[in-house]
Amino acid sequence: MGKRILLVEDEKNIILGVRTCLDAVGYEVEIAENGELGMEAVQRSHPDLILLDLMLPKLNGFEVLESLKNNPETSKIPIIVLTAKAEEEDRQRAAELGADAYMTKPFRPQELWDILRKFLPDEDFQ
Repeated sequence: MGKRILLVEDEKNIILGVRTCLDAVGYEVEIAENGELGMEAVQRSHPDLILLDLMLPKLNGFEVLESLKNNPETSKIPIIVLTAKAEEEDRQRAAELGADAYMTKPFRPQELWDILRKFLPDEDFQ
């Protein structure tokens, strides 16, 4: 079984694009369409990595990021911010809250795979 990745994202086209990219290299993908569902999914499934949008309903990505990185049970899970917010202040805030990487949308599949390989190096990419 592949590594488990939690995608916390509310845009259907991004969900489809990311799922297609991750399925192509054998990841198991769970989707949470808002921040609250994302928090619940982390507790339930203990993913190997989280892809996190910042602009989410319920809890925003910054709140989710801060909560997960401040919890000893989830603080070691790599969190890659995947967002349309390209401003330097957003990148800086995400880094201060503990984001392990920051990607902007739209993204290229190779860009996503390269970052995932960095955090999940034992995966066999094609």
